[in-house]
Amino acid sequence: MRITNNTIMRGFNRDLNRVGTLKNDSMGRIMSGRKFSRASESPLNAAKALNVRKSLYYSDQYMENLKVADKFYTEAETSLLGASEKLQEIREMLVEACNSGIRSIDEYNIYAQQLDIFGTQLCEIFNTDSAGRAIFGGSSDDGLPFRITYDDSGYGIVTYHNVPVNAYDSYLKFPYSSEVLADIGLGLSVNQKSHYIDPQTGLRISFNGPEVSGCGTDGGIADIDMSSIRQGKEYSIDVYTDNIKKTIVFKGGADYAETAANIREELNKQFMKDHIKFDVSEQGVITNTTSGGIVSIINSKDAVNKLEYTNNYGYSKRFKINLDELEPSKEYSINVIVGNEAKIVTFTSAELDRDDYTDAEGNFDEETYLKDLAAANQQIIQTALTDMFGVDDKGNQIVHIAEDGSITSEGNTVMLNAAVTEADAEVPSFERKMSFSNNYIQLTLDAAAALRFGDIEYANACIDRVVKANESLLVEIANLGANEDFIEFSLDRMTTREYNLYDRQEELEATDLEEETTLLKTYTAMYNACLQLASEVVPMSIFSYMR
Repeated sequence: MRITNNTIMRGFNRDLNRVGTLKNDSMGRIMSGRKFSRASESPLNAAKALNVRKSLYYSDQYMENLKVADKFYTEAETSLLGASEKLQEIREMLVEACNSGIRSIDEYNIYAQQLDIFGTQLCEIFNTDSAGRAIFGGSSDDGLPFRITYDDSGYGIVTYHNVPVNAYDSYLKFPYSSEVLADIGLGLSVNQKSHYIDPQTGLRISFNGPEVSGCGTDGGIADIDMSSIRQGKEYSIDVYTDNIKKTIVFKGGADYAETAANIREELNKQFMKDHIKFDVSEQGVITNTTSGGIVSIINSKDAVNKLEYTNNYGYSKRFKINLDELEPSKEYSINVIVGNEAKIVTFTSAELDRDDYTDAEGNFDEETYLKDLAAANQQIIQTALTDMFGVDDKGNQIVHIAEDGSITSEGNTVMLNAAVTEADAEVPSFERKMSFSNNYIQLTLDAAAALRFGDIEYANACIDRVVKANESLLVEIANLGANEDFIEFSLDRMTTREYNLYDRQEELEATDLEEETTLLKTYTAMYNACLQLASEVVPMSIFSYMR
């Protein structure tokens, strides 16, 4: 069989090109440092390498989230340490003010002013922001979640996202209370029913302000200034009680009684599904008669006509005569101090015929009897108060007594004491229920208000609560420290993971230079050998004969 020159040439060119390709590919792998440049060159390794690259990408994101969270927690811890130091200063100032003998009202005012400054500083601490985001603002980006507003009497009210911090006992009820979670590689998962992220699978990078600084109070009522309401005008207020918020709309009546009835009707209508009932007195006092829980109100955002109100919780100057403890037909006398004016108010308690409350079978309706007796005593005391203090320019009574025996005066401070001049008269049983805020900032402002009023009893009672507040704050700081330790551990874990992933990536993708250099030299030698054999394989052309 004869082998033609064309056959020999094709075989030679094929081998030469193959060796040249191997040589060039080897040189390319050495220059690029990669085992392959296309997935088709090594499908299995390419798939593994892509998974490694994806893991590296997520690891970088996890580490970035951890670094952001670390800064966030560090700033939060620094802020709370500052708040703890400030609470210590507040305690020392209260101890000095309350336990250094009798002082003048001017001296107490100096202490009160300093406490107001401390309250403002605490508010600024809890408004600390990180990269334009409030640390204690919950899920909101609002730079000032905490604010202090002052009513006409100068009493400071602390709000969180425009809601009084005393309005809710549960921090979860405040606006923007949902958690902000960062994915740090724990396997972020979402609850299919609630569509919320499982908090155990992420790291929280937001803090609810009321959760840290406290919220709610141990008692209190809301008091609407009925004189600020005009007949026929429509008013809108937000009412908070038992961790529920409702907006009610009502119209002013022809008198206080009709206005109170309108408010009561709307309240009971709105809270009907929550099984909460209210009572509203003619003096504007709103009480939760179902649970006795605190009631807080603010003007609704959509309110066209604004009304005046007072949330009597925290430091309250509301004194109460125990109407149900008054003996029938007995003379009582008490010193009532309204602002700077003090007067002795004397009255004779009511007496009702018990036979009117006994049925034909001799059963006595004690509940109705006591209720009517208290109402009668309220009217008697109200008449005595009006006789002593009179009415204002608009014909409104200057001093009021509510159905529960609470004595108030619009725009004035009211106090009761037992200094009497009537020898035969007894002093009625009275009390002032002291209510304390659970919020550190509000508690500070309440203590300042008490000192300004000269109420050392209340200011002194605030000392223990400031100590407890500081203890709670130290617990929060410890929790932050534990989270920072977890972040540090997670950073170490992710760093080790990245090292392992880079090693695996190099194993799958990187060129072995020693091995590849040996192959390149081998391919080069083979290529040169092929070129040297060319003279034996390639036939001489006509030009060779012409030489």
